[in-house]
Parts: sequence; C-alpha cells; structure tokens
Amino acid sequence: MNGSAAPIPIDRTHGGNPPENCVDFSTSLNPLGPPVEALRAYHDAVGRISRYPSPYPHRLEDRIAAWLGVEPAMVIAANGSTQLLYLAARVLRLRSPFVVIPTFSEMANALRAAGTAPFAIPLSSEERFRLDFAKLRDTLEAGADGVFLGRPNSPTGTLPGLEETAAIARECARRDAWCVIDEAFIEFADDPRSVCSLIGSNPKLLVLRSLTKIFAIPGLRLGYLLGPRDVARKLREAIEPWSVNAVAEHVALACLEVAEPFIAQTRAFIAEERGILERGLSCGPGVKLFPSTANFLMFSVAHEKVPGEFGCYLRSRGIAIRDLGALPGCGPGFYRIGVRSRLDNALLIKAAASYFGDRADGSA
Repeated sequence: MNGSAAPIPIDRTHGGNPPENCVDFSTSLNPLGPPVEALRAYHDAVGRISRYPSPYPHRLEDRIAAWLGVEPAMVIAANGSTQLLYLAARVLRLRSPFVVIPTFSEMANALRAAGTAPFAIPLSSEERFRLDFAKLRDTLEAGADGVFLGRPNSPTGTLPGLEETAAIARECARRDAWCVIDEAFIEFADDPRSVCSLIGSNPKLLVLRSLTKIFAIPGLRLGYLLGPRDVARKLREAIEPWSVNAVAEHVALACLEVAEPFIAQTRAFIAEERGILERGLSCGPGVKLFPSTANFLMFSVAHEKVPGEFGCYLRSRGIAIRDLGALPGCGPGFYRIGVRSRLDNALLIKAAASYFGDRADGSA
C-alpha cells in the first residue's frame, strides 16, 4: 500500500528543558500562569498526599463531562494526554495508521511503541501546512485504518474548521477507519469549538484534550480523552489504575470551577500578544511566518550558515526556542515559539532583530 515510503521515524525531542537562566519560549503554556484558585488548591492538597487517590478519577471525569456537556461514560482522565495516546495505540491495534505531519511527535511514537509502523500524510510549507482533504481521502481509499491529526496543530498552528473536521471524521467512519484528533490547544484557538460534540454521532472518533496547557500546570500532568461509550469502556479497562494523583485531581477540579472566565481572559491576551510577535518577527529578512490560531507561532529562517544557527544565537542571549530541525515533516531552519508575557515577547523580538542585524554586517 505504501510503496517505498518510509515509516515516520521516532523523535523524542521536546521543549521545556532550557539551559539555566533562559527565558523559555520552547513550550506552549498559558503565559498568564495557573489560576489563583489552582495555586490555593495545590497548597490545600498537601494534606491529601498521605492517602491513596481513587484508582480511577471518576469525580474528575464527571466534572469534565459536565463542563463539556457530554456523558461521563465518554470521558477518561489520565496523567497527561500523552499517556492516553499510548493507551489508544495499544487498544486500537491499528494495522495501517497515518499521521498528518508535522505534528506532536508522540503520536507516531505511541504507534511505534504499540508495534505499528505509522506513515505520513505530509503537509507542505508552500501551502502553509493546510490539510488537503483530497489527499486524506486518497489515503483512506488506499486502506488506512486510522488517521491522527491535531487541531490546532502543533507546531504549525493551523486549525481545520469544525465543518471540515466533521467531514474528515465522517469519511474515516465511512471507511471503517479511526479518526484520532489532538485538541490539546483548543482553548487557545480563535475558534474554540471542539469536535467532541461529534462523538455521539461518530463511532470511530476519539478526541484528546489537555488541562496542562490552558491552566499552565505541566508539572501535574493532566489530560483526558473523549470517545464513544463502548470504546471508552475498553480503554478504561486497559488503563493503569492511579493514573491521576490526588494533588492533580484536586487542582484540576479547582481549575474547572473558573474555567470559562479564565479561558476568555487568556484567549484575548493570546490574540494580542501573538499579533505583536508576528509583526516583530516578520521584519526579519528571510523569515517566513505561518498563520497560527493558537498560543504559539511556527516560522522558518532562510539561509542559516549552519543548521540551528538562529536558535543557538538566541540561546546565547538567554532565550530558548523550539528547534524543529529533527521533527518529521519539518527540517533545518524551522522553529516554534510559545506566546509569553509582553516583556518576554519584547526581549525575543529585540534579540531576533540583533541576529539579523549581525548577519547584515557579517558578524554572525
């Protein structure tokens, strides 16, 4: 079916571990930080660490279901959405899965860990990494039994519209193929409507979501999956018990109590600061920015003297960004930055201007 195409290679490179004293743009978290209520809940939860949490976090799952307006039986909470990716890959046992790339590398990594060689539906930088429905349909016609994609997609920032995504999910179901959609950044999106509303009518749709990103609590690791009741039951039977610790559950419940106003405030902040970063970086010669609807920006830098030069230059000035050179579907010269505070964003723009100024006078 795949001819001479090679499976997607494993890539374990991630952001979030910058050198000491670096401003970290390599991750894509809420720049406002955790809600005050989350910090209070964290300190309050200290008294809970001497007791076992529930083996399965039904209270949290019920609260997520109420927040999203779905049935609790459709929700599984876990130690981050990555754990759920690996769980789904083990349980679905796909023979011929495809991943729309570039995207979060753990999609392909999870499939490989489950003993399957995932293949790519590659997006083109010339087409601004937009998904071609015809290309996806051709993949399904050729025998794909699973399609994995992100919305908004990381690192590209593209957001397939709700209607377009519904058509993709329907086409997958029509061909008896799974459609697995990563919505870890959906709360940041300009259009935050989720495909979770489609699950009740689509037996082959799984949606992955995150509490880590929007509430800026990566140290606690919290994610959840939504799927049809029968599929969610099979996944729940296969997940490890105690996948959500007592502190994480207590903090998550506090976050969900203030979710709507906090997310609205965040979305307004992100839209403004992302625009400032776009304008500041677009002045650099050879910089190509890709349209983003999320809390991060992807761009390429042309004519680097050595691969990764731009990222190294910024790191020498105390700024860490995500180098996408090794990410399948990208390559040398591609980078991603998370939107941060006004002060931090100004530091990045100034350092980038310095880089291009040094190149112009030949000193870089």
